[in-house]
Amino acid sequence: MTVNRKLTLRPGVVPQPLIHRWYAWPYLIAPHTGALNLRDRLIPTMRSYLDGPQLHASALANPARYGGPFINPGDAGVAEVERLLEQTLRAGRAKLTFADDLNALRQMLHERARGGSMEGLYPEVPASLKGTVELVYDTAHRPSVRFFEPLLYRTAAFEPHSQTVSLSPRSRRHQPFVYGSPVLAGPDRLDIAVPFASAVWDDLFAARLTAIDVQELAERLELDTRARQQFAALFQDEEPPAPPARPDPGTVRMRYFNHATVLLETESSAVLLDPLLGYPDDGFEHLTLADLPAYIDTVVISHFHSDHFSLETLLQLRRRVGTIVVPRSSGGSLQDPSLKTMLQALGFDRVRELGELETFAVGEGVDVVALPFIGEHADLDIRTKMVPLVRALGRSFMFATDITPIEPALYELVRDVVGTVDALFVGLECVGAPLSWLYGPLMESRLPREQDQTRRLKGSDAAMADRLAQQVGAAHVYAYAMGLEPWLKHLTGSDFDPESEPVRQSVLLGDLCGRRGVGAELLYLGGERVWSAKA
Repeated sequence: MTVNRKLTLRPGVVPQPLIHRWYAWPYLIAPHTGALNLRDRLIPTMRSYLDGPQLHASALANPARYGGPFINPGDAGVAEVERLLEQTLRAGRAKLTFADDLNALRQMLHERARGGSMEGLYPEVPASLKGTVELVYDTAHRPSVRFFEPLLYRTAAFEPHSQTVSLSPRSRRHQPFVYGSPVLAGPDRLDIAVPFASAVWDDLFAARLTAIDVQELAERLELDTRARQQFAALFQDEEPPAPPARPDPGTVRMRYFNHATVLLETESSAVLLDPLLGYPDDGFEHLTLADLPAYIDTVVISHFHSDHFSLETLLQLRRRVGTIVVPRSSGGSLQDPSLKTMLQALGFDRVRELGELETFAVGEGVDVVALPFIGEHADLDIRTKMVPLVRALGRSFMFATDITPIEPALYELVRDVVGTVDALFVGLECVGAPLSWLYGPLMESRLPREQDQTRRLKGSDAAMADRLAQQVGAAHVYAYAMGLEPWLKHLTGSDFDPESEPVRQSVLLGDLCGRRGVGAELLYLGGERVWSAKA
């Protein structure tokens, strides 16, 4: 294949964004939370593996432990993990210093901030944190740290040099869980160490729709001869398939891709919710990136968790999206990083934050309202979360993702905003992982196990979902966002099991709604429905 012709990117090519060769999930991307996760999660996992690779292999032989902190190195073996650990300790020095300095600052505040002025403590703020924090008390006079998040991305702890995009010619059918294993180098991977914010990635992913000069792009990426050959093999001399036709005038079309990814379209507008997308040629029949419109007016991110915020997908759509709408954060707390600040640091320049009950106008007859989101965050004060209400041509679609609607009065208070919902989408992941599974590295101290197990990252059960459906007058109910699709198992850690509690709850929800004459179904593998406009 010659490389100086204009070619298109093969549809099945998979670009995985990595930080220190671990999959780039939100709490690893943000400098402060990333520092703690590197020191207290990733490095201990690698050391644990090197201390007992057979123990990790034995654990992973049990399918129930697939989503645990156990490394599957594939063909790479022990030596490659050992090499990665050594590289990480060198290249991640700024993050590791930041993590140690944050611990020291927390300890100083614990010992010396007893209710009096903290002005005299600023000279003792460790060097890596200077200028990025404010020392504050809460209303109970407990000391804490507030971060100036945009400034964190200007410090060495951001480490753009640690960012790599690993290109594979196709999706692997059986992959290790990306939050338990690093993505190690291999002969069929082309690893390009260019920061995620670089515009060169936009030019590469534009080739999903339009032919590009592959040789010119390879030069900009500074690829050597061998890498250029691998790069050229990712392209084809074929026109990409035409984007799907828009829905008919006067209609709203819903297309379910997988997990929590739903596309709502009118003739003139497209809204994509929580995009986490698979690829063609992965061994399954399903909607993929190739089934998206060429231009998406608005992408909506409901909350900060990695199965709803996928940098892998967003990076490929960066120049195909008008505006990314995200929930407003609390503004500087460790456990609640700002999605807007993060996206802007990653090269996304059209990001809009919505506070609770605020509205974003998408296009003619289409808008998004941010409704309050309660639950699923282990009782932590995390505010970067919303329940998107999308209104289109008089129709109303409520995306309750992973909420735990334990307070019925909440949605009574927004009844006038919500009105009557044509379709309620609600997650039934009613078991969930304990607090420590996601937030452990951020905590100042470890909870006793019995308390940790009660504070879970769980969503609704059938009874809660049915009560919510009645409150909002839902004409139809969809259970979704339970990580069931097999092509996403390496990202969600789960797959379809008819005996699992979430799937059993979806059956029960169907029964409960059916008794009221309301349709309910589990969205799995795909789905589509069209509504006519409503006056």
